[in-house]
Amino acid sequence: MKIHWSTISLILTLSLAPQMVYSAPDSSQLASLPLPLLGMQISEEEQQAIKQSIMYARQISEKAEGKNGLPYRRDAHAKATGCLRATFSVNGDIPEHFQHSVFAQPSREYQTWIRFSNGDMLVQPDGKPDARGMAIKLMGVSGEKIAPELLGAATQDFVMTNTPAFFNRNIYDYVDDLSYLAKLERTRWFISFFPPRLHPRRFYRAIQTVSGKIRTPLQAQYYSMLPYQLGGTAVKFSTKACAGMRFDEQVDTSRVDYLTEAMQSKLQHQGACFDFMLQTQVPGSNMPLDDATVVWSEAASPFVPVARINIPPQSFTSEEQSQFCENLSMNPWHGVGEWQPLGSLNRARRLVYNAVSVYRHQQNAALQQEPSTWCLDDTNNCVLSDFLHVSKAKWPLPIKFDPLYQVQPDINATLSHDLAQ
Repeated sequence: MKIHWSTISLILTLSLAPQMVYSAPDSSQLASLPLPLLGMQISEEEQQAIKQSIMYARQISEKAEGKNGLPYRRDAHAKATGCLRATFSVNGDIPEHFQHSVFAQPSREYQTWIRFSNGDMLVQPDGKPDARGMAIKLMGVSGEKIAPELLGAATQDFVMTNTPAFFNRNIYDYVDDLSYLAKLERTRWFISFFPPRLHPRRFYRAIQTVSGKIRTPLQAQYYSMLPYQLGGTAVKFSTKACAGMRFDEQVDTSRVDYLTEAMQSKLQHQGACFDFMLQTQVPGSNMPLDDATVVWSEAASPFVPVARINIPPQSFTSEEQSQFCENLSMNPWHGVGEWQPLGSLNRARRLVYNAVSVYRHQQNAALQQEPSTWCLDDTNNCVLSDFLHVSKAKWPLPIKFDPLYQVQPDINATLSHDLAQ
């Protein structure tokens, strides 16, 4: 997921110094505050890069909040195009080296929430080119939390965008880039005549990220961009619409919220599904763990389907569910068992994402909690038929399912008739 780090001017103090929750430290204070390393191995240089990124982010955080208005939103992927109920079913025949964490039990099924979103920090019309996000939250998972500081029910989140690579290699690229973004010089870090500077591959990745248009979030392919450790295997993950899925090609992309409308139209009477896939790092191939600009070769290591995501027909645009969607927290460090986010960008996410969520919820006077059911009030008392659509068969059912089928004569009856003659 794209990391914008805006809205952090007051945020990280929630993690850095609890006694300073609502007063942002100045630069000298911040430089002297220790980072909560949470058992991670982070060099002094990396710690300083994280602190510098916070200082630069202060200069743009209030501008983003001022333009978006209330409620306080996420720094990136601020606009949700829908939060959907789904099931995540682990395939029954996945390779043994993938059978860890939530994949430890083949054929196990999890109730799931999926948040689709637009990538920018500003809430914009869906027709504006942008990154698109898909974040999946599995509930009822088993195993020890990998980040015990994330309170609430145990969940497993898979955070993705519709581009396979990021436009910064690591935390050091990011802090350099952010120093220009803080001055609203969006392309200056990628290309500059004075001082001379050119980062062509990273500039190309940035253009890829922000130039995408889609007709519906249910049709795009999504990627983790960053690597993870599953058991003893380094992997990336991706989701892709199931083979045979059909979508309406006549979509009015001029409408402000056409992505939400397209999903609701599809899910009014039909379901949707995605294959969830894992890609294994291959020794000797160009598949680095701390260079997010590199696309891992699918020729060298194809994505392997390991689970099926089923999205039943449903309604999801009620005011109550939209509010639930705003309060939902997606974090790549929500995970259990033998699962570990890898690389400096993922380590930085752990230090920031929870603080962002805490700040956002407190500013909105909203309760921060991890869901454990499909019910919006996190109980099992809701009526599923209020939001899931059940298609009833029309009776009587047709007898002929094959249009080429022809009724064959009863051989026994024919023989009896002939004998009688």
